Amino acid sequence: MNKQYTLIPADRLQAFAAAVLEAGGFTHEEAALTAKSLVQSNLMGYDSHGVVRVAEYVACLRKGELASGIGLAIRHETANTCTADGQRGLGQIQMPRFLDLLLGKTEKNGVVSGALRNCGHVGRIGEWVEYIASKGLAGFVAVNDNGVLHCVAPPGGKEGRTSTNPVAFGIPLSDGKAFTLDISTSATAMGKMRLAYMSGENCPPHLIQDAAGNPSTNPAVLFEEPKGALLPMGGYKGFGLSMMVDCLTAGLSGGFAPPAPADALILNNVFVNIWNPDAFSGLAHMQAEAEKYLAFVRSTKPIDPSKPVRVAGDRSSTEKAKRLKDGIPLSSGSCNALCAEANKLGVPLPKEFENI
Repeated sequence: MNKQYTLIPADRLQAFAAAVLEAGGFTHEEAALTAKSLVQSNLMGYDSHGVVRVAEYVACLRKGELASGIGLAIRHETANTCTADGQRGLGQIQMPRFLDLLLGKTEKNGVVSGALRNCGHVGRIGEWVEYIASKGLAGFVAVNDNGVLHCVAPPGGKEGRTSTNPVAFGIPLSDGKAFTLDISTSATAMGKMRLAYMSGENCPPHLIQDAAGNPSTNPAVLFEEPKGALLPMGGYKGFGLSMMVDCLTAGLSGGFAPPAPADALILNNVFVNIWNPDAFSGLAHMQAEAEKYLAFVRSTKPIDPSKPVRVAGDRSSTEKAKRLKDGIPLSSGSCNALCAEANKLGVPLPKEFENI
């Protein structure tokens, strides 16, 4: 293990994160549920969406950009659609409320769609398609940053014009698990670059560019003036997909696509689509075809015998089992941000962090 990383058991990290969130002003229930979601992201290897976000959430609450103890406001509703306002509540709180509302509509409708605006950061969106799939349903989720963040440059451009705009799909499997795909439409997630920057690490090539449009491996070009930009995933194809995410999430939710008004806050707008397989060819057929397909792809002869072919989700499953056993490795950047906020709020540090 790199000496820059600190190992901590998941349960202890979750309790610590919850204590910091509650001391920062969130309700006990909000703090507990949000900490659980963030640690699950860490367990699955999505550290950019893990406990490093705690200090960010507390800072946003302090500035009035997030709200605690707030409900979900329904703006428009039909038999199989819903548009709602998250009212700046935590994403890990408002998303389950919104999804439960939509899931209730799938009992009588084969396809249900919804759009949510003004929501706090919703975290790892794979969590939400997993939640949908756990009900025996197929789901799609897309998110934008309210048109405020312009951190991804179009191919051939020097300036950022959109955000990372992630999309996720979930397919239910017969063992209660799900086949999921959770990707950003940029070459990498901004959170990963922020973590690398906070920890003084370089990033792999072909992910970012400096302000002049030159390739770079130094994340500082994204956070220090003059600022560079992330590259889109797959060139024009990825950037086009990102634009579609902006148009769908902003256009249907009532939020903003770039450029947002000058006073707009960095919040999430979300588009959700849910399919009930029983309204089509049946859940059993969908599950059987997905499982057959997954087995077929995994059976591919690998180029390197020591590296078997994987499908989306395999790495996260392996990482979760390892981290549950050995503990969650937190980078120096994550540890420093979390401990600084805890010290500010008077929250005792776990023994693993006492010498940081």
